[in-house]
Amino acid sequence: MRGRLAQFRAFNAVARFDFGKDGLLRLDATRSPASLSRDDGEAVCTIRMSLDNFDKMLEGVLNPTLAFATGKLKVQGSMGSALKLAALLEE
Repeated sequence: MRGRLAQFRAFNAVARFDFGKDGLLRLDATRSPASLSRDDGEAVCTIRMSLDNFDKMLEGVLNPTLAFATGKLKVQGSMGSALKLAALLEE
């Protein structure tokens, strides 16, 4: 994901990916370049999913919208921000 940080600049917000026992990632796209950290700071949305499904999503094997519809991905917070992020992940 670090290699794709430039594309997330259009997100212009902070999102948290919660992988349960596998930890979390915090994407801060409010700055240029966007950054990733393991900090558990504030975010406009939290996306909960398994690390395995996150990898599949980054590889283009798992569609974010389908993952949400089938319960493989859960969103807490701003659904609009999560949808914007999903669109960037699908690129």
